[in-house]
This record gives sequence, structure tokens and C-alpha cells, in this order.
Amino acid sequence: MGNRLVGYGSYLPRRVMTNHDFAKILDTSDEWIVQRTGIRERHYAADNETVADMAVIAATRALENAKLTIDDIDLIIVATTTPELDFPSVAVQVMGRLNATHDIPAFDVRGACTGYIYALHCARAFFTAGIHERIMIIGAEKLSRFIDWSDRSTAVLFGDGAGAMIFQRSTSSYSGIIDTVVMSDGKCFGMLHGTPDHHIAMNGPETYKKAVTCMPEAARYIMEHAGITADNVDWIIPHQANLRIIQSGAQRLGFPLEKILVTVDKHANTSGASGVLALAYGFDNGLIKPGQLILYPAFGSGLTWGATLIRV
Repeated sequence: MGNRLVGYGSYLPRRVMTNHDFAKILDTSDEWIVQRTGIRERHYAADNETVADMAVIAATRALENAKLTIDDIDLIIVATTTPELDFPSVAVQVMGRLNATHDIPAFDVRGACTGYIYALHCARAFFTAGIHERIMIIGAEKLSRFIDWSDRSTAVLFGDGAGAMIFQRSTSSYSGIIDTVVMSDGKCFGMLHGTPDHHIAMNGPETYKKAVTCMPEAARYIMEHAGITADNVDWIIPHQANLRIIQSGAQRLGFPLEKILVTVDKHANTSGASGVLALAYGFDNGLIKPGQLILYPAFGSGLTWGATLIRV
């Protein structure tokens, strides 16, 4: 039993902070940041704007795009690492605020920057089992809550936003979420994690080394499992963490740079929202066409990593 993509939506907060803005408060510059990360600007949610607020907007836009209502959905999965509340889940908040009239399941997945792939992995399993008809998957993050404004090595890296995709059960096994692979290694916890005072701690060099190895590993695995090569993939949308990581991964996989969709310069690292925001950007700007094959590898805190293959 397969599935197909029937709608998408995204949301980026209004406030934009550029590298030049950071240069006014930190010992840094636009050149320094771009050279090391490829990031030029990022969006920040307002102080009173929550992860659920952003998720609801992205979900509403996805429903409009799919010409559906919330009552057409029978499962909501939200990938987030930055909810304001320990409970209830952001997914349940979205369901309630969209006024769903039926009692569908809704839950969150915490896989950090790999979170959206973990959510897709769950959705694929449900479709394979024939349990659900339409599943909405949302990636939403407010990483600005965790920024240490005195640490130039991490402060400039992260942004906020949300994106949503709706998949519907289909008889085709080669559309929608075709395949997923997810992995983790808890022994590397110390490389990238949140701190008790709600900041982000990262060993940059070690994280970089793992990322440029693990993301290509997951992408290569999923291509071999599907029996395809880089030539068969129309777009690779890697997790948008760092342009150097993206370029290194493309080189290791033999992907030409013109097949790499990059939004890290505009959005920075939005963790679990990264891939779906990039996909929405590709659709909105006419880069991604219906029927194309998308490969999305990601890597994040945990350590977690994985990849998914989607025909849009």
C-alpha cells in the first residue's frame, strides 16, 4: 500500500535578522558567517509567537493547497524539538486549534534536525500497514529560544519556521514517501545537545566530521535499497545546516551542485522544519515539478541521521 503527496504549506516569521545585524552585537561579520556556513539571514518568531502558532499556519496552508479540511485528516505528526510546553503535544494543539470534530490521533516526534525524517518514517509505516488514509506531517521549530547571544559560533546558525505536508493513501508504491531510513548513536550525545539553561552546546569540528559522513551514508543506503543512482534523482534537499556540509555531501555522492536545492542562506538551520521549508520553497519558486524524485538526507543531535525518498 503506497501514498502520494497531495498538499504542502509553510510559514516563516516576519522578523528577519541578517548577518549585518549580528555584526552589531557580536564580534563577527557577514563575510565570516557566509564563509563558514553559507548563511546570510534567518527568520525569528516574535516573543509571543509559539511553535504551535507557526505549525497551525503551515497546516492551514497545506490544507488549502490540498483543498481539504482538518476533518479529512486522520493522523497528525509534528516533528519538533522546541515546544514551549512539555505537554500536551504540539500535534494535539494543532488539532484543537483547527477545530477538528473527530477524535484522530496526534503526536510529536523529537528527532532534532532529523525529526522530519523520523516523522516520515512513522507515516510510511502507517500507510504500509493500511491504518491511515490521510496523514499530515508538520515540522515546526523556534530555535531562537535557545540562542546564546554571547556565543558567535552557535548564535548565527539557527532560525525559526514551520512547514507541513499532507500524504494520502494510494495504490502506487512508487509515489509519495517511497522509502525511509533512520539511525542514531547515543554515544555521541556530547557533540550537540541542549543545556539545562536552555542553550545549544556544540562541538563544531566533530559535528561537522560526523555530518559529512553520516548524511551521505544514509543517502547512499536509500538509493541502493531503491535500486537507483544519482542520475535518477531530480533534486537532493539535504538538511539545511551548513553550506559546506551540503557541498561536501554532494561531492561524496557524485551529485552535481545544480541538483542541490539550497535554502540555508535564507532560512539558516531550522532543525526539524528544514527539509519541508526547503521543499515548499522549491514548489513556490517553480523549481520542483510534479512527478520529480526528491532525496532528503538529514543529520542532527542525538546523534540522529537518516534519509527519505519522495516522489512529489
